[in-house]
Amino acid sequence: MTEYEQHTGQHVGVGCDPCFVINLKSVQIQGIDAGQHRYTERERTRSMEAYKRLRRQGLQPRNVFGSAEIESQASSKFEVEHSVIMKPGIRKEMESRMAEAQAPL
Repeated sequence: MTEYEQHTGQHVGVGCDPCFVINLKSVQIQGIDAGQHRYTERERTRSMEAYKRLRRQGLQPRNVFGSAEIESQASSKFEVEHSVIMKPGIRKEMESRMAEAQAPL
């Protein structure tokens, strides 16, 4: 067995076995639905209801979870479908550019 110097987290070297073991122990593997664990049951219900309302309006939210926040803050189809909330100045500029792009030549 090899002797190693005490680890303070500041040593320089490649291939330090104790550091490799420490790093392996810190890795966490979670399933596909890992992101859903941060929501409470109440938030999940609220998001599902908002998702259903948005779908009935013909919109396609990016995710079910977080749909309640998007529904309450978004003011355009783009924001809902891309799960992004823009500042009013940016939103106004984007809407004017989209109108220009859709205008007939």
